[in-house]
Amino acid sequence: MYNDYETIVKHLGDLPPMPAVAIKVLELLRNPFCSAKLLANAISHDAAVSGRILRIANSPIYGQQKKITTLEGAIVVLGENTLRSLVLETSLRGINKSFGQLERLLWEDAIGCAIGSRIVARKFRVADPEEAFIAGLFRHVGKTVMSNHSRDAYQQILDAHSNGEGTLQDLEKAYFAFTHNTVSAAVLDNWNLSPVLVQCALHHNDLAFPAGTDPDTIELTAAVNIAGSFCRYLGIGRKERDTSFSLDETPGAEQLQAGLQELREAAAELHEDFSRERDFFLA
Repeated sequence: MYNDYETIVKHLGDLPPMPAVAIKVLELLRNPFCSAKLLANAISHDAAVSGRILRIANSPIYGQQKKITTLEGAIVVLGENTLRSLVLETSLRGINKSFGQLERLLWEDAIGCAIGSRIVARKFRVADPEEAFIAGLFRHVGKTVMSNHSRDAYQQILDAHSNGEGTLQDLEKAYFAFTHNTVSAAVLDNWNLSPVLVQCALHHNDLAFPAGTDPDTIELTAAVNIAGSFCRYLGIGRKERDTSFSLDETPGAEQLQAGLQELREAAAELHEDFSRERDFFLA
């Protein structure tokens, strides 16, 4: 268990559990003999997840000429990796206790970083694109947990950060005694997701890993860091764009030795993909 978990629970209360359908689907996907029929049966118990999977399988992204009307058919079209991402994405969505402007911006940021992480992983060949999607999706889950606990206070923290009154981490520590990175890591650890995803959530801001960290973990986190910088640059999950920095000067870009031109190309791809996919994720 993550070493600050008990402290976080003491301050914030029990961390949100992973929904039952997500637990069952992830368990089935680890079974090499799992079938689309078994997955459909598990997912059918959650109307929200079922509806989203059918809607996305029938979206123009997949170009199906005939309407898909069964979960089993939708699962075949989407594939296991996309199914895993969608189930986890719905799990994240279910954490919100309300859904105002703050929650919507956090949600857009999560989806934008998830899509961006997948693009960076594929373009720079540094991680499995679907694992990168999940890592990007959950890197800020701690912000949602903090907002659920004290929404007005967390909005004030974000406003103070926007006004240049301090780093987000320092402002979070002043009120909560720990940062969203730590809370995110504790949630993912509590959900029994992989240690790689836990470490990515913990270090996605600065890549300040201890010596001896697995290079694959560092590269995955670098991809997520780059995707997060794309969201800032494009204004995804924010009230306005932040163009005060250069895309090639972020910790992730320096780690992967990524050139400015290829980063701009990847950011443009994120802008296009997010514009196309956002309505399906944010509906």
